[in-house]
Amino acid sequence: MKRNRQLLAIVAAGMLMGSSTLFAKNEKGTLNTNTVLTHAETIKSISQDFAKNYFYVQQGIQVAPAKKGLKKNMLALDDSIRSLQLAADKDSGNAVVEFMFFSIDELKMTLKESFSAENGGLVLDYTETLLEGSENIIAANKTSTATMLNVVEEMEFLIERASKYYIAFRAGYTDEVNIQQAKYAVKKFEILLKKVMAHKYPESIKKGPIKKLAKYWPVSKNFYLGIKKSDLPTIVFISTKHMKSALDKLVEYHK
Repeated sequence: MKRNRQLLAIVAAGMLMGSSTLFAKNEKGTLNTNTVLTHAETIKSISQDFAKNYFYVQQGIQVAPAKKGLKKNMLALDDSIRSLQLAADKDSGNAVVEFMFFSIDELKMTLKESFSAENGGLVLDYTETLLEGSENIIAANKTSTATMLNVVEEMEFLIERASKYYIAFRAGYTDEVNIQQAKYAVKKFEILLKKVMAHKYPESIKKGPIKKLAKYWPVSKNFYLGIKKSDLPTIVFISTKHMKSALDKLVEYHK
């Protein structure tokens, strides 16, 4: 487990070096706070989607779309982490951004190897570190007032997280913590969905993405909560895809 030891060494270095919130604020080539948040949110959500797609390929289910998803995931992760690196304060440094970069590099290496149980464990580890790093950046840069855009972006993350743990359980990662994480994601998603349903959207949005979410969620919720059975992976993959598509449209609307 040489790669695991290398990862732990990087984590320790990151902790010693401190905050991940040091972003350059000059006008030459650096990103503004909103753009930093956008890239951090992308990494937060995509990290979960990456793991989900990996385990679908590993299980031999929905292989073609999952492999296509992995390629898209990696392109998005690469783009966002490099943008965050450009934004990091060059004088103070940014240990967590660099750690996230190393984690993405490790995921690239894992994709070149067999889709095995051992490598699946690494995927879970690396994607969780990307999640923690991105949440650290988001917490340090977001305003105190939550917007509907924040709500919808969080829902995208939660739906991918629930789906990730669903297929990971089927792949043999049956730790009780994973089960509780999936259930927590479902519970929080439902709370946020109520906010979305209560929001005053135009008719075009109500008849489009809102209607789709209302249609798919009640059924999908039961699938996610049935994680210990994990007997309907194709249906979960497709239902997650439809809900993610609806949420993407809401993100576009709120932006």
